[in-house]
Amino acid sequence: MLRLAAGRHEEPSEEPSAAVLDRRTLRSTPESGARAGYDGAKRKKGSKLHLAVDTLGHLLAAHVTPATADDRAEVGHVAQAVQVATGESIDLAYVDQVLHR
Repeated sequence: MLRLAAGRHEEPSEEPSAAVLDRRTLRSTPESGARAGYDGAKRKKGSKLHLAVDTLGHLLAAHVTPATADDRAEVGHVAQAVQVATGESIDLAYVDQVLHR
């Protein structure tokens, strides 16, 4: 309904055809326990939130890991969750570039 209200075409399906995948490192708290890890690139101890949204910004999938998780490995998990959530309607995904120093 939100996609139709935004003027998106109903044909051939109401599901999105493109997604944006990204991640964010969240600082840990004492309650984080074993879930917390250290993200060397961001210099933060905590958890990573890997998420996917459609081109309107609506959440399609989210996955939380320790901050030590490899971003490239998690893209596959999030992409698979997106395809399940949308009935495999996603044809194109925009993914943030991973920089290594």
